[in-house]
Amino acid sequence: MYNNWKIDLQDSIKAIEKIKHTILPKLIDGEIISIEESDNNILLLFDQYSGIDYLRKDEIGLQGIATRIQFGNNWNTFTVRTKRLTGTKTEYEKRKEQIKKGYIYPYFTLQAYFDNRIDLNLLSICVIKTIDLYDEIENNTLVDTRISDNVFKYIHWDNIKSNLIKTYYNK
Repeated sequence: MYNNWKIDLQDSIKAIEKIKHTILPKLIDGEIISIEESDNNILLLFDQYSGIDYLRKDEIGLQGIATRIQFGNNWNTFTVRTKRLTGTKTEYEKRKEQIKKGYIYPYFTLQAYFDNRIDLNLLSICVIKTIDLYDEIENNTLVDTRISDNVFKYIHWDNIKSNLIKTYYNK
């Protein structure tokens, strides 16, 4: 089974870089700064402890962005791991705790689908405030569950109130 997070990370960075100046500004305005490519220890703490992969910088200040990039299929869903069979805390559990206790967490969550790891053609992308996504996972009756080596909750973008999300579909 394929599960090399270093390759996934590098491919995800390349994918975001490809749309960073063209499509991404249609969804999130301001300058988008990669944390994952940084060698700055402070920025890496935001990634390691808060799940922030990118920063949005605008005239008001900074906001964090969590990203999930997938290749091959265009599912048009937000997918969140809610339980690891190993018992290790998931990002879902960490974000819920951070939100509840007032810690730093990504303001936005972005999920994008690309055709493959070579061409990196965007199929679709959606952005939502993280707090709204977690509220949807908790309260939306259209959230579904998938169990593989872990437990995932997912919701189709069409099942989220349109005022909560910004989407882009490549025609």
